[in-house]
Amino acid sequence: MRNLTLITLATAGFSYAAVVFAVGNTESTLVKKIGLESVPLTNESELKRFVLNPSEPLSNKLLDYAWQNRENIDNQKMIASYLARKPNIPKNYDVAWKTARLVYFIGNYGYGEKEFLDTESGAQLFYYGIAAAQKATELNGKGIEGYYWYAYCQSAYGRAKSVLAMAANANDAMPALRKAIELNPSYGNYGAERMLGFYYQEIPVIFGGSEDKALELIKSAVAKAPQDRSNWVALGQYYNHFGYYESGGQACKKALNVANIDGEFEELRYMREAKECVDKAKSREMSN
Repeated sequence: MRNLTLITLATAGFSYAAVVFAVGNTESTLVKKIGLESVPLTNESELKRFVLNPSEPLSNKLLDYAWQNRENIDNQKMIASYLARKPNIPKNYDVAWKTARLVYFIGNYGYGEKEFLDTESGAQLFYYGIAAAQKATELNGKGIEGYYWYAYCQSAYGRAKSVLAMAANANDAMPALRKAIELNPSYGNYGAERMLGFYYQEIPVIFGGSEDKALELIKSAVAKAPQDRSNWVALGQYYNHFGYYESGGQACKKALNVANIDGEFEELRYMREAKECVDKAKSREMSN
């Protein structure tokens, strides 16, 4: 039987927080892996604390609170522990898509980048996000958020499993991305176009991949939202993927000079990917 008490962590800018998190024998291995230990709390009254009750049901209030406090590694660990329990997703459109969005963030950035990206535990987490987003599409077929985060969680799940898994789920993800583009193409700074281009780039031709379609979509996202660093990174990675290293380096150098517009941990990853893209282009050009 589980023995859980309230989890308390500091938000950004503070060093200490009280954490009490006992995991019973019936918990999943994923939850056990994330389990935290108690740390000292100094001058508790002066700390602004992020508090999340592990047994609290999903709600708009909880999800908004978690999203607003996501830019902190300790908070990310607690949110990951909460999501790892796969709390029941109610019949509420906003709750469903916000759950999928939070899953995608936790699995891809900050703490989750090492713990969940391209791992089996990540596949479990993203599968839960897929279920949440799918419920959103069923509750509101005209809402872009459900289709958008469904496709993004599908892509993350595919990467966590294998290239073949990503190709297999393309039959679900790509139509969702096309629907998102139809409903509101500018959502996420044309993120649906960018992700659809990524699918065409990554999946084998035999499964519907296309170098030309990938370039068309990614260049479209860059042209419409050049202020978004991730669009430039996607373009640079496309060029490197197909051997156009000079163009790849140029696109990713532009990514390095774009101002931050996203969250802290998102931008940290995009900056690192842009630098890696430039380095790869340089090394390949020199070797040719």
